[in-house]
Amino acid sequence: MDERAISPIVGVALMVVITLLLASMFAVSALNLADFGTEREAVADLTDKNEGADAGGTESHAGELIWPVDDGSGATTTHVVNYTIASDSDTAGNSLNSVTIEYADGSVDVSDVDERSDVTLVGIDGDRDGSVEDDATSDVECCPPGDGVIVADGGNTLRIELTGNYNLAAGDALRVKYTAVTNPSAGNHSATVTVNGEVDDTGTVEVES
Repeated sequence: MDERAISPIVGVALMVVITLLLASMFAVSALNLADFGTEREAVADLTDKNEGADAGGTESHAGELIWPVDDGSGATTTHVVNYTIASDSDTAGNSLNSVTIEYADGSVDVSDVDERSDVTLVGIDGDRDGSVEDDATSDVECCPPGDGVIVADGGNTLRIELTGNYNLAAGDALRVKYTAVTNPSAGNHSATVTVNGEVDDTGTVEVES
């Protein structure tokens, strides 16, 4: 038997195996992304039920990552973050240590969100029923006041640091509210929310004229 004939067969077999591995990795990645989007939209839809009373209106924010209670241009208002901990999130199972909201340069101004009292809610809705089961607002770092609330990037970034007494689980809806925010001019403005410096999601703040 000519042993040289084995090499092409082995080469083809290896190519098939590598192709299948790459295809499976891509499929898993795509599935995780799809699951993440589905989870966030489902949680937003449920937790939004209580938002009408808070905002004084009935506008739906289902599927939104972040929105202003008053969406008027130049308004000083409260912003609400609704972040979903995805099923494959790197931070699932870890304690909640920080939440960072980074707005596009020159857009939303959080310069006046400089005290713990300006952060009115950091809560975890673990069963997605629209109510916060674990209120971690008092877990925002303090002493002196303001230590756990940090403004950076000329007023476009807000970082909220916590002492880590509350844990995050896959599927949790993390709700954050903070006041004294100044809306930018009318339009759609990008914002990125990062949890624990490990995972992030980007959404749009919609401001009306």
